[in-house]
Amino acid sequence: MMNNRRLYYQGQHGYYNSHVPCNPTVRFSQMVQQQYAFVPAQHQYHQPNFLSFDNGWQSFQGNSGYPQDHRETIRQDILSQLHHKQPSSSVGHQNRKRHADSLPGSSSSKKSKGSHSVESSSAAIKDVPRPPSGYNPMHSITEAIIRYFLENHQTDKAYKQKLQLRDVLFKIFQSCMPNCGLYIVGSTMSGFGTMKSDMDMCLMITEDGVDQKREAPEILYLIQKALYKCSFVRESTVIRAKVPILRFNDLISKAQVDLNVNNGVGIRNTHLLKYYCMTDWRVRPLVLYIKKWARFHDINDASKATISSYSLCLMLIHYLQYACSPPVLPSLQELYPERFDGTLDIRELKFDDTVSYKSDNGQSVGELFLGFLAYYSNK
Repeated sequence: MMNNRRLYYQGQHGYYNSHVPCNPTVRFSQMVQQQYAFVPAQHQYHQPNFLSFDNGWQSFQGNSGYPQDHRETIRQDILSQLHHKQPSSSVGHQNRKRHADSLPGSSSSKKSKGSHSVESSSAAIKDVPRPPSGYNPMHSITEAIIRYFLENHQTDKAYKQKLQLRDVLFKIFQSCMPNCGLYIVGSTMSGFGTMKSDMDMCLMITEDGVDQKREAPEILYLIQKALYKCSFVRESTVIRAKVPILRFNDLISKAQVDLNVNNGVGIRNTHLLKYYCMTDWRVRPLVLYIKKWARFHDINDASKATISSYSLCLMLIHYLQYACSPPVLPSLQELYPERFDGTLDIRELKFDDTVSYKSDNGQSVGELFLGFLAYYSNK
């Protein structure tokens, strides 16, 4: 007896999901294999623009109409705050500088690589909150955190290159699976990425679940085979884990890509973190520095049974919500219950809305960082 297995659709609202007849005794990955059989030949001979560095990638670079966000403005505002007030005592300034340079991520422990200024598909972070005009970041720990953030956060150029890579891959996948969706997830999308962050993506191919133990690796092996002739793909390998991934390096953006299949939870998590990133300007520097601190102490690697970056983000959000008085962050699920409804279709998630919230907490990022350590050490 035949049943219908619905394929995921990337289109806008109002489009109907397509229905593909499927024999329940046949694995879904075998259906995908039939669709993927012609991908290498098709893109080798009929769509060279997506395989050639000179043609395909430069054409995307020349037509990048992605929305701009205001992160470079934040960078300039923070820099101006750093130079707004000079200390009255040169000796005191040297002592503070010596203290700041001893922290992980300071300019003395790591040679500066220059200042850098940063989303599913083409939605950009809009109206990111800026530090208030009277904010004084002269505290030594605050200086170190801000300095690390400015030197290491993901630039707009790097972010746009990742967006272009997503579009190229989506064109390739869409040619054999017209109803698929390709989403950028993780720190690249949430706003917590650095210049060294990898690029996580989720390929949605069905509204129904995909067996992550058996079907997902088979589908990823098929995708790996289909990408062999893509000139910008290097060193691809399938990693079997709780959520299997296809890992490869992009020759153009120099990014390492981790692609999973039908892990919709990651899309929702990224959606939530992105809005917390937008709620208060202090969240991004704090997240980046806390991850730096955790790596320095070798406790930021889920594969070694330590704390994942996502868990560190949740720990910080909890601290900023419930351990600070007044709170730095609200509960966005309570403030916007419809926006973060767990039953909402993933295709209806919006990544470019605004958040209307202003905290009365005036603590510096240095004070918040020390409070974060004290809270999880003693409470």
